[in-house]
Amino acid sequence: MHKSAIDIARPEAIEDPSNLWFVHPLSWRLLPLALRLDIHPNTVSFAGMGCGALAGLCYWHWQEPGFVLAGFALMVAWHVFDGLDGKLARASGKASPLGRVIDGVCDYLAFILVLVPIALSFPNWPEVLSLALVSGGAHAMQSIFYEAERDAWKRRAAGIFVTIPRPHGPAIAAPYHWFEAKVAGPRQIDHALAADPALLPAYLAASAPLVRQLCILSANNRTILIALACLAGDPRLYWYWELGALTPIAIIMAVRIRRREAALATAGPMMLDGPSGGR
Repeated sequence: MHKSAIDIARPEAIEDPSNLWFVHPLSWRLLPLALRLDIHPNTVSFAGMGCGALAGLCYWHWQEPGFVLAGFALMVAWHVFDGLDGKLARASGKASPLGRVIDGVCDYLAFILVLVPIALSFPNWPEVLSLALVSGGAHAMQSIFYEAERDAWKRRAAGIFVTIPRPHGPAIAAPYHWFEAKVAGPRQIDHALAADPALLPAYLAASAPLVRQLCILSANNRTILIALACLAGDPRLYWYWELGALTPIAIIMAVRIRRREAALATAGPMMLDGPSGGR
């Protein structure tokens, strides 16, 4: 029986440095306590969303640096809880399709609970809220792309070269799963690796740097950018960055990843040793 890509440990080769060195170590430290107290993973997800709600109350006063720093700290706490709920679900055997949906919904709600109060704090809030909503749509697609590419890389690293269907869950998850499936495959590289598993080391070495660069789309970086935009005196800078920079960056990265995969799938690992292999 194939192991789900969700259950594959996050490899350092593609991990966001802030997760690798800060968020996940804190989550691991909290895991034994959560297991002893028999806390349900969904409870941790909701606690993280609560941190997002409290952060939103702080960011309502984004004009004051003290409130911004408090909001940032609460968002960091949410990231720690977000890392803990998955670890707890796997360690306790309580992972479920519903839990995955709750985790994802709580993640998006955490950002909504932060960004909507900021938008509503402006005198011309309908205009700013419209900007936030359009940006939020871009955020959702970027995040699905980010997670789907990482899951696909981890799946291949585990020697699984077929797309693993998600377990049937609540109907609300269907659009998410559909877009994720469109982004993550199956692709030409999966067929090539299935036909010749010896290509796997070359694929992992060639693609890991590109997948790691996707961390610019991570929730961690968004948390930092929200705080920086507020401290700079204009939270709208975050939404402008989301739409004007992160969206084209995601498209460019998707093209680069697929080109690298196609080069390996069609020409084999020798292509990577040529002059253009490192670009």
